[in-house]
Amino acid sequence: MTTLAASQKPEDEVCPVCRLDTYMNPSMRFLINTECYHRMCESCVDRIFSQGPAKCPISGCDMTLRKNKFKRQTFTDLQVEREVDVRKRVAQTFNRRQEEFESLDEYNNYLEQVETAIFNLVNHVQEEETEKKLRDYRAANQSAIKANATILSQEEQRAEIIRQLEEEHRRDQRISAIEESAAEIALKRATDQKIIRDLATSTDGDADSIVKRAAASVQRGLDLKKSSARRGPRDVTPSVSLKDAALSLINRRAKPDSIDFNDDDHFDALAREEYLNNFYEVSQHYFDPFLDNIETSKQARASGFNVHMVYEQVLFEAFMGLGCSIEEEKSNSLPSLTV
Repeated sequence: MTTLAASQKPEDEVCPVCRLDTYMNPSMRFLINTECYHRMCESCVDRIFSQGPAKCPISGCDMTLRKNKFKRQTFTDLQVEREVDVRKRVAQTFNRRQEEFESLDEYNNYLEQVETAIFNLVNHVQEEETEKKLRDYRAANQSAIKANATILSQEEQRAEIIRQLEEEHRRDQRISAIEESAAEIALKRATDQKIIRDLATSTDGDADSIVKRAAASVQRGLDLKKSSARRGPRDVTPSVSLKDAALSLINRRAKPDSIDFNDDDHFDALAREEYLNNFYEVSQHYFDPFLDNIETSKQARASGFNVHMVYEQVLFEAFMGLGCSIEEEKSNSLPSLTV
């Protein structure tokens, strides 16, 4: 029965080493090795390669395989699986970006060389020469390869942050829609009950007018709910701000190593802004019963209120603009745009 069942199974569901199939063992998992891409079950891999490297058990294959090189198959077609792995491996070495080239033609020529290398490795054409070119290029451009890999990693992190933020945005929208629908249903139920009570207890007006007033009340309530929902905290900003947030998160993760920050360095937004007062001097006290009462209160002293700061602020606002030449400001202003 086993032989018959195995013969009726597709070839990809039968292990070529032990000849067991998924019919007899539904939990069987198949693995492939990136050296030769021969497929075998996980039990055979453990049995043959647990003690160390060994030759591939498939007839006609002399490749030496290691257990840590086996992986789950992603694509049904092994040729596609192999090409994807080759492209990943080549992209780790040839990872130059378009902005590194002076012209688009140079960049296209570079991409053509990369595709030629991938074709050779996938189809076993001049494989040794292509592998040597990869090794030589990797040895000669280690710093550039590492820098581009870092940039790519940051872009992937930013994309992941954007994806998470947009997912949160969609989740908030779904919650808002559910809450709004539930509120509408509750409001309609309450209105139906009100109509029943009004019809039962009203002494003036006919039934049609009572129903119309109730319907108008329902519509006003729904409009109020919708307007409050638009102003509510769940109104999430557009995706552009999400991307800006992702950029700021990426920029905060790492600072350039070439910049040294001293302990005394700090940011001062008004470092270059100087205000020179030549118009007045602030006295220690002015007659102001309102401020005097506040200054002498215990609550004001406990909160740190300082009446001298109020004097400075009031005088600053009173004298603001003195000494400013309007004509000079006009001459220094930017020219207006004409339409």
